[in-house]
Amino acid sequence: MQVAAQLKPEYMQQQSTQQRQAAQQQSNRELSHIEKFVKAFRSNDMAKSEQILKEWNQADSNDPELYVAYFNFFTVKSLEKDSVKPDMQYARKALEYIGEGIRRFPTRFDMRVVEIVMHSRIKEFEPFTKKVIDLIEFSKKINCQWKGEAFRLIEYPDEVFSGAVHDFQGTLFAANDTALFKNIVRISEVMHKNFPNNHECLLNLSTVYYERKQYDKSIETLLQADKVKPNNSILQYNLAWIYAKKGDRDNARRYYELTVRNATDQEAKLKEAAQKQLDELKK
Repeated sequence: MQVAAQLKPEYMQQQSTQQRQAAQQQSNRELSHIEKFVKAFRSNDMAKSEQILKEWNQADSNDPELYVAYFNFFTVKSLEKDSVKPDMQYARKALEYIGEGIRRFPTRFDMRVVEIVMHSRIKEFEPFTKKVIDLIEFSKKINCQWKGEAFRLIEYPDEVFSGAVHDFQGTLFAANDTALFKNIVRISEVMHKNFPNNHECLLNLSTVYYERKQYDKSIETLLQADKVKPNNSILQYNLAWIYAKKGDRDNARRYYELTVRNATDQEAKLKEAAQKQLDELKK
């Protein structure tokens, strides 16, 4: 058995001293503005956080993280009295700072997302829709080369971007206001124009048509999506459902059968629902 070489006591003492000196140097290092802010913010010291933001702004107003920090600060301030309904004065300040951040650093994806989310929180769905459309059009312009913190390219930008747009349309559906259907249509149309291979925008558009009882337009849109994303069980189930709603049993049966055939293991419940509908049609 090999024995590890023993360190000389004087070397051990020297190493220990060096470690203490390094630790002391680290503790003496002046914290950056963002480090100071995060420390105060996490401690819920809002007065100190605000003072740090002012100092930071004076020292380096061209730091993108300053605008994210300001947004976070005013977002928390807006929810101090009511965690559900934001204080509009502070919500506006949050939007003002993140808007300035986007103006200076337009490729920062995180800034654009939080701006849109804030508009949804304060129920401003027209600005919300406009900002989503801006996101889509700018994404086309930069070929989805979105940046995150420290201006690093975000991972899987195409998927992250399209998923965000889909979620934003989900926010409009969740508002349970049929007046917002036109907003979903606008977003879907702009998305399809700029990213014609995105099937989710067509799925959302078909849902609006279905809710409006425009069944033929809903089917037409789903068939268009089926060409973009063939063998997608969700699209096929929706087609079957609407054909059944119209009384077209043959096409309903056809698309329920395709749903059963193409549903993945993760879509077991969808497959089960399709099979149940198929059995009903066979009676």
